[in-house]
Amino acid sequence: MRTEPGISEREPFATQTRVWRWTALTGVALLALVTIHMIAHHFVVEGIGGLRTYRQVLEYIGNPVIFAIECIFLVVVTIHAMLGLRSVLFDLNFGPGARARINRGLVALGVVTVVYGLVLIGTLASRA
Repeated sequence: MRTEPGISEREPFATQTRVWRWTALTGVALLALVTIHMIAHHFVVEGIGGLRTYRQVLEYIGNPVIFAIECIFLVVVTIHAMLGLRSVLFDLNFGPGARARINRGLVALGVVTVVYGLVLIGTLASRA
């Protein structure tokens, strides 16, 4: 019986399914969060042009509910992006060692991105 080259190096089906489900779940969550974000930032604004001033952004992000929504948005978009990038890189058919390094690298990049974003959001909220 012939097998496709690299077939033994593929990740288990259960892992593929789990990654796909998380990608789909974060994608659906992003639809809701982007809608909230766009409405709040561009359609419910006092002023001309649908943009908030710096002062309005500080007041907006100073609201604890909005602060929580924006933090969740940051985490969800980062997870979705890292899973998407992982899928693209895994399609290049790297070996198991490279896949492990890709996984570790993307987790590290995701953590750094979230921490940096939370620091920025926290800085804005503290100025409100």
